[in-house]
Amino acid sequence: MKILLCCNAGMSSSILVKKIREAASKRGMDLEITAVANSGIRDEVGKWDVCLVGPQLVYAVSTIQSQLNIPVASVEPRTYAMADGEKALDFALSLLNK
Repeated sequence: MKILLCCNAGMSSSILVKKIREAASKRGMDLEITAVANSGIRDEVGKWDVCLVGPQLVYAVSTIQSQLNIPVASVEPRTYAMADGEKALDFALSLLNK
């Protein structure tokens, strides 16, 4: 599974990326994940299965989805703020299974 995490500057999401990696490792999942700034999203077309968006960019979800043409949704603010890797991973999986 390949997850792209998009945030405003690409920095606040690094902790959540680490926690999602840890959650996937505990589950024995093969996972590739990285965080990028919204401004660099065009460079990511065709590389990912799903894109999680930081809550500060909820307004950009439809634009990002049209650029990437993959499932895209904003992470619930509490999950993002608490860097809850388990919940964020579950959310990404649910997007893929829709």
